[in-house]
Amino acid sequence: MVEIIIILLMMCFALLAIHSQLLRLAVIYLAVLSLLSAFLYLLYAAPELAIAEAAIGSGLVTLLYLASLKRNKVYTIAVLAEGHRYRLTDAYLGYMERTRSMREIKNFFQRREYEPQIVFSEKSLDEALNYHSFDLVIKEEKDGISAHGSSDSYVLEELEMMFQIHGTEAGISIVRHDINKLNGGTV
Repeated sequence: MVEIIIILLMMCFALLAIHSQLLRLAVIYLAVLSLLSAFLYLLYAAPELAIAEAAIGSGLVTLLYLASLKRNKVYTIAVLAEGHRYRLTDAYLGYMERTRSMREIKNFFQRREYEPQIVFSEKSLDEALNYHSFDLVIKEEKDGISAHGSSDSYVLEELEMMFQIHGTEAGISIVRHDINKLNGGTV
């Protein structure tokens, strides 16, 4: 019975790894899959294989994958709910992630092999622009959304060109800010 549960879990984690949109998450799923196979080897009375699988498959290979993925740029996108704290509900967060603009922005970064990390924040626009962890700040406006970023960002220029080429049906405006002036001249 335990064997069947472990095999079913292994199949679930294999499917999760295959269908994961985020590479880091896929690596973690593969590590769990490898650890489950080590437990299966223990159940089949093969402790040497279990130790090798746990050490190499679940440990060393996972560390190598994560080290190589460290070079993969994570692009942090802050979605502001400025003045609307009551909006930070699961329904609102799901709505914002499903809007056409957000889907196009996520696809834009994924095509360039960036890993878009969407963070919902209650910060004001000025606070978010001064917060160094945010690469792009999205704010909901009356007529769509606005994307705010550094005037030095080539990625923001590419994003703006993408929306110009594909038209403005997504209802997004790109706003560039001189981040050095906002930070009082410090970088």
